[in-house]
Amino acid sequence: MTTRRALILYLGSEILLSTGIGVVLYIQPFYYESLGLSDALIGTLFAVNSAVSGATAFFLGSVADRLGASRVCKLATLLLPLGYLLTGLSHAFWTLCAGAALSGFGASLLLCTENVVLGTLLVGTDKAHVLSRFVALYTLVMAVGTAASGLMSQAVGTRDCLIIGAAISLCAPVVRVFVKVVDTKSQSLFRRPSKAILQMGVYALLFGCASGLFTPFANLILQGRYHTAAGVTATVSALALLMTAAGSFGVLPLLSRLGRPRTVRYSFLGIVLVSLTLGIGLPPTWAFVALYLLRTAVTSVPGSIVDATFLEWTNPTMHVQMFGVRVFGNSMGNAVGSLLGGHLLSRGGVTAMLAGSALLFAAAFFYLRTLRAKPPLTPVDSDNAANDFR
Repeated sequence: MTTRRALILYLGSEILLSTGIGVVLYIQPFYYESLGLSDALIGTLFAVNSAVSGATAFFLGSVADRLGASRVCKLATLLLPLGYLLTGLSHAFWTLCAGAALSGFGASLLLCTENVVLGTLLVGTDKAHVLSRFVALYTLVMAVGTAASGLMSQAVGTRDCLIIGAAISLCAPVVRVFVKVVDTKSQSLFRRPSKAILQMGVYALLFGCASGLFTPFANLILQGRYHTAAGVTATVSALALLMTAAGSFGVLPLLSRLGRPRTVRYSFLGIVLVSLTLGIGLPPTWAFVALYLLRTAVTSVPGSIVDATFLEWTNPTMHVQMFGVRVFGNSMGNAVGSLLGGHLLSRGGVTAMLAGSALLFAAAFFYLRTLRAKPPLTPVDSDNAANDFR
């Protein structure tokens, strides 16, 4: 199979997968709510998903390096929508937990491997450029799924809408079976993470907790506090994904103009300031939506830059393990943030959620600034060769 054909099939399967994910992620909290679950229990389900995702990434990241990233990626593409399907067929809280756990397991393996597979298919391209464009692609497609989810949920109900989203995503593993990639495999099954990988884990923990405190509850806040209609909430959710894509598309010109350290610095400053502004009182609906969308765009900027830098600090045979530790940190942070966010939201603490999120984003940035520059293990663009964050 030619690399071009493999890439076309891979991106085609990603479109199917991301469309279904967009449908599910929008409707999932409302489906939980329709079953009579409280904000605290909804936060618990988000936390279960994140905790399983984190544990999977931590323990199986190096295993994926040994087995081959493309094989594990194909398995993950199947397990994730199966978890969504189980959720849609569930009524009891514990079966909902099982669905959340299975989707978290699949999502974790997918996040550990998809960037590695993509990098194999696009050899010789600047990694920050590739990763940011890939994020832009799948978030654009997820936005389409989210917009469709708002319309479908009004026509068929939350449960059927969730099942339809799972069914769309289940088409992706059928296509991905035909993607042939030559994997770079490690010689050992379990390895101690390098210093750079552990540093990535600490950063991801802080960033994940900052995100989990507020982001999963944005739609519930819109409907619960601002009483927006389902169609309006779906539109805002789709726009948030489009803003994520816009932020990712903006990475390359920002790097060309500012370089890595200043781009990371200014993006974190923007995240903190917008979060604090968003948490002042209870702004009018239009202001809340505008600030939320701006926050979403800015939050998407540093991710691919940080990922690319840590990839350059890490041996290629440990790349899946690196992403595994990153997913572990991000997922465990999300789990803690979701638990805290659910309890704060049940007590009306939206301002506290956003203030805490801003503080943790600031902590993540200052942690990055403490890391020493490492000699890159792979060639980098001379214009973006500053391989630290200061």
